[in-house]
Amino acid sequence: MSESYTFLSRVPRFEPAAGDVPTPPLPGRSAAPSGGRHASGRGRHRSSPHSGASPRTATTQTGTLPLPSPDVHRFTEQAFRLVLEVLDRRRNVRQLRPLVTPSLVDVVRTLALSESPARRLGVATLVRVHLRAVEPCAFEAFGTYGRGPRIFVIAARVEQQSDTGWTVTSLVIG
Repeated sequence: MSESYTFLSRVPRFEPAAGDVPTPPLPGRSAAPSGGRHASGRGRHRSSPHSGASPRTATTQTGTLPLPSPDVHRFTEQAFRLVLEVLDRRRNVRQLRPLVTPSLVDVVRTLALSESPARRLGVATLVRVHLRAVEPCAFEAFGTYGRGPRIFVIAARVEQQSDTGWTVTSLVIG
């Protein structure tokens, strides 16, 4: 009787270790002390596409895009709360008309009428809302809401309309 065995080998390393690659000095700064380390003795942080750290560009740090005003932050929180209350069937979908585009009213209506297993976890409560400018009069809004012991996400695009003020133009609920 013959027995066959399968042996696996380790995956080869495709990237050098962080300490092996010298990092160039930033513009306007002198080079780090020998060994590519800071004076504190810790290694220099290398951001990668997979590190989770978003790149910071000079255009956003200098303030070319506006910071969100308290007005748009209040509007976004109110819109998120109303959407969650409609999804829980605690409010009528018609109350969303002044806040969201007509196509989104239909989407939220469809979601509210469908049976969602998450609804059995409890009432949706908004936890946190963040805003990020993408254009001078448009913001990406993203936040979290809780249902029972679980946390879910909600995201939207909020734009300033000349005639109606702020409006939610796209919405993602997860």
